[in-house]
Amino acid sequence: MKHKTIEEKKNIVILGGGFAGIRAALDLNNYLHDNSDYQIILVDRKDYQCYHPGLYEAATTEHGLVEVRRVKRTVAISLAQIFYKTKVKVFKAYIDRIALADGKVITDSRILSFDYLVVAMGSIADFYDIPGLDKHGYPLKNLDEAIMIRNRIEEIVIKKDRAQFVIGGGGFAGTELAGELHNLLKHECEDHGKKLENFKIIIVEGGMSFLGGLSEKVAKMVGERLTGMGVETRFSSLITEAAADHIIINMKDRINSDLLIWTGGVRSIRLPVDPPAGGDLAADKKDRIITTDFLNLKHSPNIFIAGDNLCFTDPATKKSNAQTGQEAVRHGALVAKNIFRLIKGRPLLPYSVGPTRFVIPVSGKYAILYTPNLLVVGFWGWLIRKGADLRYFWSVLPLWTALKYWLFENKIFMKND
Repeated sequence: MKHKTIEEKKNIVILGGGFAGIRAALDLNNYLHDNSDYQIILVDRKDYQCYHPGLYEAATTEHGLVEVRRVKRTVAISLAQIFYKTKVKVFKAYIDRIALADGKVITDSRILSFDYLVVAMGSIADFYDIPGLDKHGYPLKNLDEAIMIRNRIEEIVIKKDRAQFVIGGGGFAGTELAGELHNLLKHECEDHGKKLENFKIIIVEGGMSFLGGLSEKVAKMVGERLTGMGVETRFSSLITEAAADHIIINMKDRINSDLLIWTGGVRSIRLPVDPPAGGDLAADKKDRIITTDFLNLKHSPNIFIAGDNLCFTDPATKKSNAQTGQEAVRHGALVAKNIFRLIKGRPLLPYSVGPTRFVIPVSGKYAILYTPNLLVVGFWGWLIRKGADLRYFWSVLPLWTALKYWLFENKIFMKND
């Protein structure tokens, strides 16, 4: 039997090793594992998936107990382990240009031709053109940023007898971070002989409550939990300027800041795309690409968009998709299914937004599970969150490997409780 060469095979190229890209690659491997006509190629500038739900804890692990390389192991899932014994090829590369009309992806090390393309390259912090914010605000979007925040916190506690930490944004990331930051400061102050009451945490939120869009009851519970730890909050307050040692809110009030951590929003990275023959791709104000209901481009049905690069409007609510990991996984699963259906000549399936389900950890072994019909609070909510972490690891790794990741993550993160 003659084996096909790489040139003779058809390429499915996936750009991005996050939630959407990994799910698409694994599902395509399952669909095409016995089909030698196709090869699956995943391209990312890193050799690991950053597990974003753990970043706030990685940023608040105590220096004296956890060294940097061990922090990395808590949120970095090896792509080699994820795709072990699959037909997925992983290329570590920077993506310079995507030539849609030519069917090519140009990276810093090679040019890849594609027959099908999945764009799932992720997002960056959105600074909303606020003066000084991009220079003085520390975002929390990747492992390097988590390590920088961790180092800066310890440096401040060592050098100063009092300080003020400002978190911009009272959504999921901001509230989760505030609770763990309180715990970290407690440990760091004990280690360095400082008074905890001299180190303040302030959340600045533009809305009228925490977690905009969720129930008032949940927002109140989160608020009471954080207030009990001494975290201060400024609602209906927009950061309008940022400097090295302070911020301005609502264009008039000054708040001193020794460290400003920005969790107030994300936007799609600006995709390095050569526009197709029909002109520029349609995008929303956050640079997310507008697709058909099948998550592909109208005039290029072999090109799919997923994750934070996608703008999909839910026909029922008329709202665009949430930029969450669970939605990105759903994008990846449908994209893989629809590519397989294209290959088989079957009609494509439309996307439907997933159920509303969130778990909000708020310091220590306390979390709130929220669904429209169920609320679980406290230790049981925390257990459900830990179960969700394990479930994800198991969805991309063999069970024993997933258990090792999960156990190690919990061993490190629980040191801060």
